[in-house]
Amino acid sequence: MKRVFLGIDLPKELKEKIEELKAKHNLKSLPIKLVEPENSHIALKFLGELPEEEIKALIENIQSSIAGFKGFEVSLNGLIAFPGFFKPRVLAIKIESVNLEGLAKKIFAGLDGLSFVKPEERKYAPHITLGRIKDLLDKEESLKLAKIKLQAAFMANRLQLFESQLTAAGPLYSILQTFELN
Repeated sequence: MKRVFLGIDLPKELKEKIEELKAKHNLKSLPIKLVEPENSHIALKFLGELPEEEIKALIENIQSSIAGFKGFEVSLNGLIAFPGFFKPRVLAIKIESVNLEGLAKKIFAGLDGLSFVKPEERKYAPHITLGRIKDLLDKEESLKLAKIKLQAAFMANRLQLFESQLTAAGPLYSILQTFELN
């Protein structure tokens, strides 16, 4: 059994830019468990614990769903918080890409045909998680976070099926399969 999710790994330069943003705004001084730089990604779908034979079926399904889908630009545009900035639990970078949302819909539709994949119930909200907030932030801290600006873009030419191994030090991600968009 492997704990897996589908996502888009970020280019090294973008991961460095995200780390600069964390340092510039001293996010480590807040009660936030920050995501390690090597783990930064855009999640498409968490798939849970799957045995090897289901992972093989999943890979075939995804390859079929994305056939003919070309690479596309992804824009990062400021920060968002879930469920909102006044009682945030997750701090993230907002992603804007009509093509990414279209790709997610195609993949979700394909995954609906697999009995072992739970259908997606929430509207897809693409983001890059910066960290999980451990304690309530005061109003001033929340307002400061809401005002942070980040503008960047990159070409998404592939997606990855990741394995996530939970450890005491935090999750370790490894790529099980890469899917080219071309």
